[in-house]
Amino acid sequence: MSSPGDTQVQPDQKEQPHHVEAVERADSPIQEKMVQGLGHDSAGMAVIEQINIIPQTGERMPTTRWEYISFLMMYFQNNGTPIGSQGGNLRMKLIDMQFPDSIIPWGGQHMPMNSFLLDQNGIQFAVNLVFLLLVGPYADYGRWRPWIMISGTVIVTACTFGMIGTYKPSQWQAANALWMLGNLGYSIATTFYQATFPSIARNLPQVLKSEQDVKMGLKTPEEHDIVDQYERSKLYNLCNITGSVLVVIFYGIAIGISYAITHNSTEDGPVIKTFRVLLGYFGVLVLICVVPFFCLHKFRPGQQLPEGTHIWAVGPKQAWQALKSIRQLKHAVLYLIAYTLLQEATGTQWNMTSILQSEHIHFNPVANSAFGLLADLAGGSGTFFMLWFQKRFKVSVKTLTCYGGIMALVPIVWGAIGTWTNKIGFHNTWEFWVLQFWNFQTAAWGSYSITMISEVIPAPKAYMFFALFNTISRTSGFTGPFICSAIIKQANGNTNVAYWFLVGLGVLGVAVLFMVDPVQAKIDNAGYLQREAEELYSAHQRAQQHEIVEHQDMEAATGVVSS
Repeated sequence: MSSPGDTQVQPDQKEQPHHVEAVERADSPIQEKMVQGLGHDSAGMAVIEQINIIPQTGERMPTTRWEYISFLMMYFQNNGTPIGSQGGNLRMKLIDMQFPDSIIPWGGQHMPMNSFLLDQNGIQFAVNLVFLLLVGPYADYGRWRPWIMISGTVIVTACTFGMIGTYKPSQWQAANALWMLGNLGYSIATTFYQATFPSIARNLPQVLKSEQDVKMGLKTPEEHDIVDQYERSKLYNLCNITGSVLVVIFYGIAIGISYAITHNSTEDGPVIKTFRVLLGYFGVLVLICVVPFFCLHKFRPGQQLPEGTHIWAVGPKQAWQALKSIRQLKHAVLYLIAYTLLQEATGTQWNMTSILQSEHIHFNPVANSAFGLLADLAGGSGTFFMLWFQKRFKVSVKTLTCYGGIMALVPIVWGAIGTWTNKIGFHNTWEFWVLQFWNFQTAAWGSYSITMISEVIPAPKAYMFFALFNTISRTSGFTGPFICSAIIKQANGNTNVAYWFLVGLGVLGVAVLFMVDPVQAKIDNAGYLQREAEELYSAHQRAQQHEIVEHQDMEAATGVVSS
């Protein structure tokens, strides 16, 4: 899609040694030409070494053009899956019709509907947490990873079409169950989709060529780090932009469908019919966008099982290995803390604001679709602007992540101010329109926070770490909804009071974010992987991996020479 010459972004970098050292271990003619950075003292060389240290189940497979394009198309599943929007609104509407006084019997007590909905979000998180943390550590081994995404997509698709059959108030429990199960499938599919993107980017032909140029002494490791960082940023930004463009088009059509059915009425019958039609409409569109990638995606090699280790034991062993090295993974842990706090704050804020928004517009499908269209239009525009800004001014991933985190706090503070006044604080319809426009600013957090994960985690461990990070990302947190639910009940139903708790979480998250050093993280990760290779893998397995890398280098060098 682009050439290395297009990549100009400057990463966060510590001052690197200016001398060039000859490689002492001459394992191959190509490795003899490696330049400065060997021994994990260079972030650029550490990026290359991370990919090659742990024994793999085969050689690397270059990303094809159509695989890249279909990966971009699949992103529509992230923000176009109707289980959370139309499905969530249908569920809320049925509950509202079943309990007109908005008091729900739940857990042996009666509680306000907003508190009930937040409790359901917390339960959903707990289920996602258990599943992702169990499966994540195993997904880094072998070639079976795409089946996880496929399974998640099947689950969310089945629940999406299943919800079309719920239209009576008495079916609110079935709608709630389908919504929760569908969101589990959605979380599985999108979590492992995100975990796939670093390998898609790092196996692009221009990135592979850049690696080889370093090994041939044609460029410095730092120059390769720029290529690697930008291509990862570019891919995930293009995913966001593609998803936003598709959502704008499809939501534009959805608005027409909604208006044709309801004529902007908020009566129960037309509203429910509209949500059911839109579930089918978006469900089909999601399938059209995801199936091509499942057909074109390469089942790339993962880690080998250490000799003498059974498959059932390798997950806990990998997790224990990471836990033992927690000090060496300091910056990954710091970012996990910052990411958790900010996702807890922004995710719970979005849940609370969405509830207020739906209540304020009386679940109007036309207005709901218009909000979704505007949010994605603003988000896509903001992402495109940030990508241009990154390339034009050579801004690092960390800087843009910090900017996005700060901008994401603004709606939270806005909601908190509404504790004392009805003039602002999500008490007026115009505020929800402004909130959608603000997505232009928060787009930096939505995109670069994910790219930042790949900056600080060990490359071969992407699925384990993305599963860990995304137990927070796709569920809006566990403690946030429950604590906010309790705060709202204590405040006699005043939702705005709960925003102050989220302000504290968000400010603390931004403070920790500034402490993360991606450059040092890359160097530390290479050392951590070297230690794991020596402790868990036999000399025979390490020798096999060396032969795989040497063969790839020789083939690449031959291609470079012949070209």
